[in-house]
Amino acid sequence: MQRRILSIAIIGLVLMLYAFLNSSYFYAEELEWADTKNIVNTELVAYTTFYPQNVFCVDRQLIVDQLLEHPWVKQVGINWQWPNRLIVNITERNPIAMIPVEGSYLFLDQEGVLLPPSLNLQMLTLPIITNADIEELERLRVIARVLSDMPEDLYELISEWNNEQQILITRQGTQIYLGDLRDLEGKFVRLDLILNDLKRRGIVAQRIDLRILNSPVIVE
Repeated sequence: MQRRILSIAIIGLVLMLYAFLNSSYFYAEELEWADTKNIVNTELVAYTTFYPQNVFCVDRQLIVDQLLEHPWVKQVGINWQWPNRLIVNITERNPIAMIPVEGSYLFLDQEGVLLPPSLNLQMLTLPIITNADIEELERLRVIARVLSDMPEDLYELISEWNNEQQILITRQGTQIYLGDLRDLEGKFVRLDLILNDLKRRGIVAQRIDLRILNSPVIVE
């Protein structure tokens, strides 16, 4: 008799728990978005098939896979907060340069991935890449490496990368010839020393040639 009562009690508790977990208390009306910089939330919503439902029924992996289809999305994490909130955290791709294409711009991220214009993007001071073929993906990855490996204070001085001639052009118009790209770290160190010396003397060089690292040529 006691076992029967215990069994009935357990079944009752299970049914109550089931009813509680399936109640409106756990009904997720919408996804919530952590702050993003270059992507507007309406763009992200359009990439998902999410609809209001019990939070325990949401296929979070499906939402992650769908959001990763957005070209500006690099990583996605979805956190559940009691009782019915789903917080979506987006890691965005970081644009480091712009490529003019048919009256508009594409953007290049740190890994050499091409990105379309974004509704929320306001980075108009990025370096411009000229004479580049957007079909040459390996070349774009090389350019991304050049710009990504550059010290931040130097990167902020650059307005253009001429892909055909492999020349950096500063915002003051100085042309910097890099030549072989295999020893970028050494060339950037040497370039930083040269630019600091020129700045100290109040000179803006016309050209700095680093193609032979140990014998740089400076045309003032």
